Amino acid sequence: MSEHFEAARIGHVEAHRLDGFIDAAFAFAVSVMVIAGTEVPHSVDGLLLALDRIPGFACSFATLMIFWHRHVRWRDRFRLHDAATIRMSLMLVFFALIFVYPLDFLFQAMFSSLYEGYTHVALPNEPVISSVHGLKAIFICYAAAYACMAGCLALLYRHSLRKSPALSPAQRIEASETYYVQCGSIGVAVLSMLAALLIPNSQNPWLDSLPGMVYALLTVVYRVAGNWSRRASAQLT
Repeated sequence: MSEHFEAARIGHVEAHRLDGFIDAAFAFAVSVMVIAGTEVPHSVDGLLLALDRIPGFACSFATLMIFWHRHVRWRDRFRLHDAATIRMSLMLVFFALIFVYPLDFLFQAMFSSLYEGYTHVALPNEPVISSVHGLKAIFICYAAAYACMAGCLALLYRHSLRKSPALSPAQRIEASETYYVQCGSIGVAVLSMLAALLIPNSQNPWLDSLPGMVYALLTVVYRVAGNWSRRASAQLT
């Protein structure tokens, strides 16, 4: 009895340490986005230039926090701590730390381009994508990292749904909705990657932005999964 209690206590401590490590890794990724490519400003002009990064940072922050929050929801629902969930959680952290660079680069370049198109003034020290080949590369890196992170979460939910027979029907529907959203997110990322590969070498702003516009399909994914969840929940009553 005492050995069983000690094993449970050790497992509980290890789970908390893993959760703390994952939270710290996401916090580190956010801090990298804040300081990436910049120095502490020493003048008002430098401060204003640093503040120009806010829109890109806001989008990057929101995207990264979506993945972090979904992992938090997963561990609150299931509290599994087997070898498979540990590996998949660490894989999520691994891809998050890779994801931060293409994520920050893409959003900063996008807002820099919008600023230059509106004011006809280029921001200094901002990411520049000078060729279609470079644009393809950054979109493919972003899509690959996005698909890998969504895949980690999808595997976590799929494994946990199988290993948690005690879930109520309502809890299973809610968790399944998140699983379907992750699967749909993988599909959208792969579609964006294909669009990036098929971008012609001609300088066409609409075609060049197509891989980014593909992510608007995520709203369709959320709507379809949400409608399924509502219909399944309505059948329980």
